[in-house]
Amino acid sequence: MREGEPSATSMLVALARALVPAQGGRDPYAARLLPGRWARLADAGAHAPVRSAARVLSGGMVDHLALRTAAIDAFAREAVAAMEREAGEAQLVILGAGLDARAWRLGLGAKVFEVDHPATQTLKAARAPRERAPRFVPVDFTRDSLDDALSAAGHERARPTAWIWEGVTMYLPTAAVDATLGVIARRSARGSQLAMTYVDPSAVPLAPLVRRAFGLLFGEPLEAGFTPAALRALLAEHGLGVVRDGASDTWPRVLGGHPALAAVVRAERLVIAEKR
Repeated sequence: MREGEPSATSMLVALARALVPAQGGRDPYAARLLPGRWARLADAGAHAPVRSAARVLSGGMVDHLALRTAAIDAFAREAVAAMEREAGEAQLVILGAGLDARAWRLGLGAKVFEVDHPATQTLKAARAPRERAPRFVPVDFTRDSLDDALSAAGHERARPTAWIWEGVTMYLPTAAVDATLGVIARRSARGSQLAMTYVDPSAVPLAPLVRRAFGLLFGEPLEAGFTPAALRALLAEHGLGVVRDGASDTWPRVLGGHPALAAVVRAERLVIAEKR
């Protein structure tokens, strides 16, 4: 991301969530968290023709993000409920939270921590609702200690945690992904689970050109990529076992996203892993 600015991709993701009808309507918080012209675009999404145009012009990205949101929302509900049954309470940590609204939208009983770059969190904290607010944990993944920041924010490593790492790993160096997984493993009590998205470079046509284009357009070049086998091996090194791993054609469709339209970005996969 560009120094001193909120993440452009976080605003694109929030815009997509504002455009796609969810259960009971569009995400009611997405437009509120967006600044300026982004918020105006989100408000325009109340009109069906605008939503239809966005789905086509985005080349499938809007549908992909709808599917991804549905899959991770389902993970969050199920993981938190299981931990509350087993341990009486749960913690939810959202890494690289961006303008994610799960802390408000899902209404989970867990203690929620949102970790992200300070510039993005400054924007979000100024616009977010005060009720049910998460604990904001400012961290630059390439420079700061995630372990220390979570400790200071009150995260308890002895209690089970549901971890969400959505749409982030592809923008980080491989070493930063490895180091973050190490922190997740060390801070995960038995029964903790991780939902993490990643890009399989073997599924990206003209991968070097795509990486360069992202850097030029958003100031956030694509970096780390893993084949499913390579990621499974890396997770195992940290004591995390894969429960399931799949692309968007395997994700739930409750938010209206269509796998056929999302096929162009099917290189992004979602892996669910647990601490063993």
